Amino acid sequence: MASKVHDIVIVGSGAAGGTLAAHLAHGGVDVGIVEGGPPIDTRTAFNTHALPFHFPNRHIPTMKPGKSGFHSERARGVGGKTLTWNAVAWRFSQRDFKGRTFDGAGEDWPIDYADLAPYYTKVEREIGVCGNRDGLEDLPDGDFLPPVPMKCTDVAVMKGAAKLGVKVIHVRKATLSRPKFGRPSCHFCGNCMAGCDVVAKYNSADVHLRPAMKTGKLTVYSDAVVREVVVNGDNRATGIRYLNRETGSEGEVMGRGVVVCCACVQSVALLLMSKSARYPVGLANSSGHLGKHFIPHLMGGVQCFLREFIGKEPANDEGFLDHAYVPSFMHTRKRDYARSFGVQFNYQNRRSVGWARSLPGFGKQYKESVAARYPAFLTFSPYGEMLPNPKSFIDLDPGQKDAHGLPAARRHVHWGANDLKVFDDMTKWSVRILESAGADILTVSDEPRTNHELGGARMGSDPRTSVVNRFCQTHDVKNLFVVDGSVFPSASEKNPTHTIMALAARTADHIQERLRKGEL
Repeated sequence: MASKVHDIVIVGSGAAGGTLAAHLAHGGVDVGIVEGGPPIDTRTAFNTHALPFHFPNRHIPTMKPGKSGFHSERARGVGGKTLTWNAVAWRFSQRDFKGRTFDGAGEDWPIDYADLAPYYTKVEREIGVCGNRDGLEDLPDGDFLPPVPMKCTDVAVMKGAAKLGVKVIHVRKATLSRPKFGRPSCHFCGNCMAGCDVVAKYNSADVHLRPAMKTGKLTVYSDAVVREVVVNGDNRATGIRYLNRETGSEGEVMGRGVVVCCACVQSVALLLMSKSARYPVGLANSSGHLGKHFIPHLMGGVQCFLREFIGKEPANDEGFLDHAYVPSFMHTRKRDYARSFGVQFNYQNRRSVGWARSLPGFGKQYKESVAARYPAFLTFSPYGEMLPNPKSFIDLDPGQKDAHGLPAARRHVHWGANDLKVFDDMTKWSVRILESAGADILTVSDEPRTNHELGGARMGSDPRTSVVNRFCQTHDVKNLFVVDGSVFPSASEKNPTHTIMALAARTADHIQERLRKGEL
């Protein structure tokens, strides 16, 4: 058993955990961060530049031979999902924080845009976010590095969308378009979601945790799969218990406070596993709302060929992936549903050409057809906001265990009537925009898929209907916090990671103030 008692123990080392740990450590708080995976050398561990023909069945593994981590449903390694994320970084707007007030549907957050705006700015200045200041009400501007240029195919989509009164903007990403912080700018060498071996793209291990360790205030416990948050008889969190990922041996990390930052479903599962006589249905679950209000993004998809580019010389444009974005534009239009959608596009993995199976032909003619269409292929992926409903929730599977013998988490997703209307409309708009851009449609998704898991430990002012308060502090245990996508009362249509990091920075300030006053 560990004998040291940290000021704060953080579970998870990704976007939330890394940001929170760094802010606390630089503020003089002694932090222990617990990660279920191993340390990873981001410069050498990933198959960033591998090609399909190097591997059986043309499948490129994430890690190089002999490198461990990233084999489970979630990234398991110091740095978490930030090591292989796409780095898209949007700010939420006031409309996103007050969806019920604006649209009469969904849930309002107990905070406003003004509460989080300074922390968005702080994070942008720390990690580097490139993008353009577009002056959009529903997509607030930030402190940006210059945007990366749009691809030729982006410009074609932008022209087609403009004919329909739809705007296309430069993407905003936590990837450097100019050298900064001793990190080089992106040189567009490979798929961002396969790892970035020069750290042009933000990851928490290199950008937040490594500098924070130099303060002497941060200890990283790797290969430690947390199975329980420990609460004593005085209703105080005293630390966590874990299983060593390789040996299965048990250990404990103790602290004056605990912050759960595992990622949405995993954080909810950990709290559900942390049962006791005081909390028989899950830790911090006196409301009975832990696991409820699961609201992942609903995702569609259209694949097409832009006729203008059929037969053109192919270009290696996979680096950085998507350079452009269709921001939400439905809030000001008449519609028969609440909320909205946005579209990520042109971030296809050029090393994977599954669409070639759908083309007719054989032999030389077939190969020529694939080669001609290779520069013209484009994916269009709209993301919509799901509304909370009682049939969508997270629980533990009573009959299934994971590789460590812990109860497996289950996701229950039910699309409500409003969700299906959003999906139908965002699919129709996607096809309209692409056809306006001169595209031949190849495939169209006929039902929603999930992405960006959110909800399950909802933030709210009423302890009877929520799990955490406006500072991500659980209503039931004053020195236990949850900071990740699970606390979102509503999803927006925007990628959530930038908001998660801003929440982590804000929570760090709150924790430091509570520690200073002796209130934690």
